Amino acid sequence: MKNDNSAPVLQGITGFFQISINRRLTFLLVLLVIASLDVILTPKKRYIYSFFSQKTKTLHIETRYLVSGKTKEDQLRYFIEEYLLGPSSVDLMPLFPVDAVLTTVMIRNEKAYINLSDSAALPLQNSVSFEQRARLFTQIIRKNFQSIKEITLFIAGNEVYHTNTERKIKKSVDK
Repeated sequence: MKNDNSAPVLQGITGFFQISINRRLTFLLVLLVIASLDVILTPKKRYIYSFFSQKTKTLHIETRYLVSGKTKEDQLRYFIEEYLLGPSSVDLMPLFPVDAVLTTVMIRNEKAYINLSDSAALPLQNSVSFEQRARLFTQIIRKNFQSIKEITLFIAGNEVYHTNTERKIKKSVDK
C-alpha cells in the first residue's frame, strides 16, 4: 500500500488560508513578487519633465520612468507622448492643450523634427506665452536626449520654433 503524505499537507494549507489575515498577506506577497519581476525584467529609463506652476509661473521638475524604445526615435516619441499628457500635479500647467498629439517625430544627423497636431497651437488659460512653452519643451528634450543638438518644432506641418538659432518664426502662434 502506498504511503500518502499529501493529505496532511493539504489540510495545513487549507487551514492556513481559512484565516483572513493569511489570505490577505499571501495576496500582497504575490502582488509584490509580480511588481518586482516587472521592475527587474522591464528596462526603464529615467526622464525629467518640467512644467510651469499655475500660481507663480515658476518651473517645477517631475521625474518619470519610461520603457526604453528600440531606436532613438522611439525613445523620443515615448518621451513626447508622455510630455503631452501633462503634469501629474494639478498645481502645474501642461505645456500644450490636452487634445494635442504627436503627429511625427524624426531624428536626422543630430537634428530632431517634431510635428504636433494643430490643437497644440491653441492658447492655454492663465499660461505663459507660446514662445516660453516651446523653449521649455525643446530645452527639456535636449536635456534628456543630449545627442540631439537642434530641434525644429512644427504644428500642423508649419514651422513654429527652431532651437539652434533661437529665432522667432514670423507666424506667431499667440495671436
